[in-house]
Amino acid sequence: MFKIKHFIYGLFLTILIAPGAYAQKYIQISTEKQQESNDIIIYEFFWYGCPHCFNLEPTMDRIEADLNKDTKIVKVPIALRDSWLPHAKLYYALKQMGKIDEVHNLIFEEIHIENNRLNTEQQMVDFLGKHGIDTEEFKQKYNSFGTEARVKKSSNLARKYQINSVPTIIVNGKFLTSGSYVSSYDELFSVVNLLVERERNSL
Repeated sequence: MFKIKHFIYGLFLTILIAPGAYAQKYIQISTEKQQESNDIIIYEFFWYGCPHCFNLEPTMDRIEADLNKDTKIVKVPIALRDSWLPHAKLYYALKQMGKIDEVHNLIFEEIHIENNRLNTEQQMVDFLGKHGIDTEEFKQKYNSFGTEARVKKSSNLARKYQINSVPTIIVNGKFLTSGSYVSSYDELFSVVNLLVERERNSL
């Protein structure tokens, strides 16, 4: 019941503040910005195994390439199910190694084009080894406390914003949108940029 009331309230606010072309293309979930950074943060909640997340990634790359210096994307891999946990650990292990940018899109392609689900640590090691990643360091990071802590933090963030599906985009802790709110990736690109500009003007 709380989620339903929360959704209706957010939708009501959206209709009030965004009449016209973008009405109901997002919902306002809070009046308070995120506290992680002074920058405008675009959170991208995703799971590597999600085909919609895979299809969205070129649009997220396009959004990122178009950002001003005051705005950044924070990718948040989440484990809404236990079976998603290995992929969240995969992301954060590589993030700590400074290698995630090299292989992020390759991971999506390996899963969704090559049909290698990368569900086990050994499958990940075999894949990463082919792309020049230090697999011994990866295994250490994959099973480290640092990775566990980062996965826990992402889970807490997902609960805070009541994320129950992926991909979901949160703009600066205030606005939520996703593919289910828009009719095309081009429209999602426009909506995210509209919300970023709105936040920029409010600072």
